[in-house]
Amino acid sequence: MNICFAGILCLISVSAAAADDRQIADAWLSAYQSQDFAAMGTLLNDDSHFIDPTSFGREGFEAPIDWAGAEAIRAGIRSWGITHAQYHFEDIFESPGRVIYRGSIDVTYGTAEARYSFNFPIITIITVAGDHIAEHRDYTDYDGATALASD
Repeated sequence: MNICFAGILCLISVSAAAADDRQIADAWLSAYQSQDFAAMGTLLNDDSHFIDPTSFGREGFEAPIDWAGAEAIRAGIRSWGITHAQYHFEDIFESPGRVIYRGSIDVTYGTAEARYSFNFPIITIITVAGDHIAEHRDYTDYDGATALASD
């Protein structure tokens, strides 16, 4: 009986941790989509990492997307010139410490005078450690991107 009871407590504890991780991951993606750099800063620390292995070796990238630390991550995201981003999730999978989002993201780059919008198929894996983002990892289908009508 104690084993079953301990197993149930363990399951409840894991479920609660996954829910907390999901809230932190969702808050991060909300800040990322709205380009709220102050909110991003509350969710990142010097150990945070942002990586997109699908950017490695691609034309059009000055360097692969592989940033470590809160300031480097925010500077890297700022360098893209994103004015708006919106995820469209088809699936969300949760496990303790990780939330996996599968779908696409609409991204608008540019200025008020010239904007360019694209939809990218994407899988985003957010790893949470305690109260911060340990890693944001994107697998982006750059070749599958679709240009969207710009405002």
